[in-house]
Amino acid sequence: VSKAPDGNLLALADDVVRHTQAVAEYLRANNYAQPTFAPDSIDRPETPEYAKLHSRLKQSLENLQYLVEGPKRHFRALSCQGYELAAIQVALDFNFFTIVPTEGHISLTELAKQAGVDLDRTSRIVRLLATEFIFREPTPGYVAHSPSSYLLHVDEEIRSTLHYTVDEMLQAASSTADNVRASPHEYDSALTPFVTRHGLPIFEYYENDTQRSIRFAKAMAGWAKLNLNINALKDSFPWADLKGTVVDVGGGSGKVSITLAQHFPALDFIVQDSADMHVAGQSLLTDDIRGRVSFMQHSFFEPQPVGDAAAFILRACALNWCDRDVVTMLRALVPGLERSKPTTPLLINDLVVPVQGTLTRDFERGLRQIDLIMLVGFGGKLRTEAEFGALLKQADERYEIRGYRPEGLMGLIEVYLRR
Repeated sequence: VSKAPDGNLLALADDVVRHTQAVAEYLRANNYAQPTFAPDSIDRPETPEYAKLHSRLKQSLENLQYLVEGPKRHFRALSCQGYELAAIQVALDFNFFTIVPTEGHISLTELAKQAGVDLDRTSRIVRLLATEFIFREPTPGYVAHSPSSYLLHVDEEIRSTLHYTVDEMLQAASSTADNVRASPHEYDSALTPFVTRHGLPIFEYYENDTQRSIRFAKAMAGWAKLNLNINALKDSFPWADLKGTVVDVGGGSGKVSITLAQHFPALDFIVQDSADMHVAGQSLLTDDIRGRVSFMQHSFFEPQPVGDAAAFILRACALNWCDRDVVTMLRALVPGLERSKPTTPLLINDLVVPVQGTLTRDFERGLRQIDLIMLVGFGGKLRTEAEFGALLKQADERYEIRGYRPEGLMGLIEVYLRR
């Protein structure tokens, strides 16, 4: 159980000032722009150092806010978040974010006309979102972008992430209690709140809805931008020492392989996933890496068909599945590793839960939110390094973990098949 925060109002206010000064000094010392409310002020450093500074400041801000507002106001705000998400879904479904111009503003009347929605509801949706820093109303009756709405205007992948979250996933989340009530003692990919709400496991659901499937592929690329910092994979392993082909198992649209290919020109990559994921992946290829990144239709539950690999990557796959399915996934990789050199690693790049009590509240909340996303959508879960080790041994006693590198929310577990 987390210890209750210490401090009073003034002490916490001093903490806020001190941590804010640390953030501002870090930005100045590392030549980053100071954040503003300008619409295009969307980027922040994606370094571990900045993440720690941000987390400390956010914890002090939240502690101070909670003491000031108390539990009643806290619950009032929490219970109304569903309506804010509903407003975001309307704005996404009716293209508010792309209709509002990059610069300047548009009248609410014109926005309603282009969106095909009545002025009354258009205005009410925009004005609620503006209270959450999404859109601005610089002059009564006119709407312009804030940094948050501007990000959704210019980045289709992040827009897709938000859209699938407030559409099929939010509906599924609302069925969580019904799902637990129907199956209070077990769960897997066929016993999820998603199935309770939509009638199909998530991957079958997307097989039957091409439009949402393509959006889901883009959403996963956007999710990586929001959560899964690739530095844990790119910077924590000596890729330059490898030669040959890297197999990205369950690699989705290939965003990770494409990024690695751009940084390590001596390596080729095979991205294995469903055909629908590859439709989105083909559009991401650039001329400089087009000949080195290929796509193969393959399920990671089937025996690995590729041998003589330089490395196998299993990135953000295990968290989508229950323990029994992860064991099947790890066992299916054994034939590929057996046909590769003993020095060929299996790199499990996943959200790895640290020892309880070692994280700030902000980091822990992020992990716990993702853990529930996995439960709702996939019947999966987040795991500790020890839990990964146990599943590897269940899959094949020859599996050995020879390295673990935590990096923010992500971790890199370096695994070899003992010969």
